[in-house]
Amino acid sequence: MDFTFNDKPNQHRIQQTLEQFTDENTANAQMVGLFLELQWTYRTMQQQYNQLLGQFHLSESQFIILMFLEKAPNHAHLPSELADRLGSSRATITKLVNHMQKDGLVAKQHSKVDKRSVTIQMTAKGAQILKAFLPKNFDAVNTIMANLSASEIQQLFSLFQKIKLGTQNLKQEMESAHDE
Repeated sequence: MDFTFNDKPNQHRIQQTLEQFTDENTANAQMVGLFLELQWTYRTMQQQYNQLLGQFHLSESQFIILMFLEKAPNHAHLPSELADRLGSSRATITKLVNHMQKDGLVAKQHSKVDKRSVTIQMTAKGAQILKAFLPKNFDAVNTIMANLSASEIQQLFSLFQKIKLGTQNLKQEMESAHDE
């Protein structure tokens, strides 16, 4: 099987691979094709979205952090709160915040009571970039989703819930196999 990252296999190639490497009773070329289509669509969408973020010198994680800070009282959060909300480690938040601080998007405020405690606060520059980015963000979302009808959007939400359930099932299967 010779193909590059940009060379998406067609149904025939998928079927050949399944026949070569799987039990016929468990293989389903249509599901594999759908899975690959979902991955390719996501990658393409994410590449375009990353280009938009790049125009504002943001990563997706930085944008999300700015949104968390925008909605927070005094536009500030503890690093541990940001880590919990982003679903990442404290070390990852520290790296992101340090980079954002260098870019002037956030500032670290040390507690007057406990000098070890730090709060991350959005700066005026961070707020300005967020204010400039959000309209472009919503325009991009509208462009991406413009070809979907209202009923198709609802159906897609429903289908994504089913895919999430399947993903949770895979996670449980993998955890069970790991425990054995």
